[in-house]
Amino acid sequence: MEQVANFVIETELPQLCDVDAGNTRKIKALLGILATSVPFEVDISKLSALIGVHRNTTLEYLADLGRADLLNLLYADLVSVKKMQKPDKIYLENPNMIYALASNPVKIGTVRETFAVNQLKYGHTVEYGKQTGDFRIDGKIIFEVGGADKTFKQIADKTFKQIADILDSYILADDIEYPYSHKLPLWLVGFMY
Repeated sequence: MEQVANFVIETELPQLCDVDAGNTRKIKALLGILATSVPFEVDISKLSALIGVHRNTTLEYLADLGRADLLNLLYADLVSVKKMQKPDKIYLENPNMIYALASNPVKIGTVRETFAVNQLKYGHTVEYGKQTGDFRIDGKIIFEVGGADKTFKQIADKTFKQIADILDSYILADDIEYPYSHKLPLWLVGFMY
């Protein structure tokens, strides 16, 4: 995984995206920071300062890494002008990349969410659920991702509504084998790909 990421950054981005070959080290640093802290709620100014490039350059690098399928960039509202400025949340492309690139111990919650985004993005629009749940799929289905003990409380707390008011909301839970009520096993989204 690390070699694939290096090949994309060192060879493909300079050739296909006109990225300055002298900045490939900074792009690797950017990917390393994201691997250590995903899911990353974006503060472009801090991220730019950490890698030592201008804010607009960081945004370009994020977009390039998204097009190269090294990152998944999520936006809270796909119809607003804000999307043109910065993503709301950043995930690595898949959980294997987290294990390959992270310098700190990997958090299981990050792996779960990364897996869900990776599987659901094919054939669906995945948005960051800023107000409800972790993700909003196709503008209507809400998913909260977690372990077997995950409850609907997180969805209700974010919206300050009763769970009965939130239609089409589900929990994707790890460590369960069978679906019950609105709680689905996380492994089911593996069939979406």
